[in-house]
Amino acid sequence: MTAIREQISAYVDANAGRLVEELQRFLRQPSISTVNQGMEECVDMLREELEGLGLKTELLQVEGAFPAVFARSPKKGEKKELFVYNHYDVQDPDPLDQWQSDPFGAEIRDGYVYARGATDDKGNLYANMKALEVLKELLGEVPPGIKLFVEGEEEIGSPNLERYLSRFADELHADGAVACDRGVHESGRPQMYLGCKGMVRAEISCHRAKRDVHSGQAPLIPNAAWDLVRLLNSMMDENHHITIPGYLDAVLPPTEEELALIGTVPMDLGDYKTEYAVDRLVCGDKDGEELVKELLYRPTCNISGIKSGWTGERGKTIVPCDAWVRLDLRLIKDMTAEDAAKRLEEFVKASPYGPFEVTAVPSIPPYKVPPNDELVQLAGRLAKEVYGRDPVVWPYLDGTAPFGLFPRYIGGDIFVIGLGAPFATANTHAPNENISIEQYLTGIKYMANIFYEYLC
Repeated sequence: MTAIREQISAYVDANAGRLVEELQRFLRQPSISTVNQGMEECVDMLREELEGLGLKTELLQVEGAFPAVFARSPKKGEKKELFVYNHYDVQDPDPLDQWQSDPFGAEIRDGYVYARGATDDKGNLYANMKALEVLKELLGEVPPGIKLFVEGEEEIGSPNLERYLSRFADELHADGAVACDRGVHESGRPQMYLGCKGMVRAEISCHRAKRDVHSGQAPLIPNAAWDLVRLLNSMMDENHHITIPGYLDAVLPPTEEELALIGTVPMDLGDYKTEYAVDRLVCGDKDGEELVKELLYRPTCNISGIKSGWTGERGKTIVPCDAWVRLDLRLIKDMTAEDAAKRLEEFVKASPYGPFEVTAVPSIPPYKVPPNDELVQLAGRLAKEVYGRDPVVWPYLDGTAPFGLFPRYIGGDIFVIGLGAPFATANTHAPNENISIEQYLTGIKYMANIFYEYLC
């Protein structure tokens, strides 16, 4: 262990009690973007603490959006600049009756801090801030070239993120970038994600008779629900492969480097089925590496909501006149959201089961960082040294994030480092969200080492 690594670890260990108490204080401040609860107060708290570290701190604002907090230290000479993304807003804590303690009480039980935002994303954010504190105490100043960008709208879909990035691109520009959101792996190993899937959001509806009709007329009256079901069924074959013409033409298979990463990702078929209480998977009983490939490299066309007809407690025999469905379609490299949305709309409009009304919105492009990226390699090496275990490195998130926007405006590639609790136990977006004290303190040590080696 190098001298600076020993000093970082010793400082965190010596100040562990205070570092946890300060996290609790931060978690006790609500910041619910969906209902605008505590947002201004949380921004004030962040600004005060970041300025206390000696960072130049300002509120970036665009019309109609919650402010983003931007804090930076001056660049020195030819040294690099590092952009760090977090968000200060949290999900609504409802349902409150399922929490074992106040969601903004930050109660400690058995070594875990329970609070809304503990892992998503205030625990990650605060670990980064405290990592800078550690280095300031050890070096006399915060490392040069750090740029912390903390938005307040992630939990409502980051609707204004691109406006922020485009308007303030010159100030935000950096050589490399990391997003600290999510947690360590369920095995306790550190965890990184090198990309994310893109997304198209779509809604399809149909209207048949002028009103719902007595189902005695079913031999004659078109049923909107059946027409929509037939359309949806025509989008997938019996193996759950998307059948929209041309939709999959641009899909890139995993590279040799990515296949090597996939082979290191722990994933057990039996454990997975037990976790979700299912007796079969869409892809069949694949295990290990093949299961990971299915999860990460298969584009999806998912029904996330559907409604038609009568769904009350007692029966009502009708032929529904209306039917509606909401879809989300996740994309991988080298698909584009614009092409996928266009092909979906063309397929729906040409359906023999129509007519249908369709709206497909190309919201987020797929994105991927190569495993040999300099900052990825550094983060992987330091993860092993700090945690004492090889990191789990995922070529993709199983979900979607707006990471493709960042290189377009700030220059540097971006990937995800998880500092919080594992997804299976963090209760993210659910009651009793948590982070362990060990996860939080180790995250501080890890990020302090990354900041030091990349910037100093």
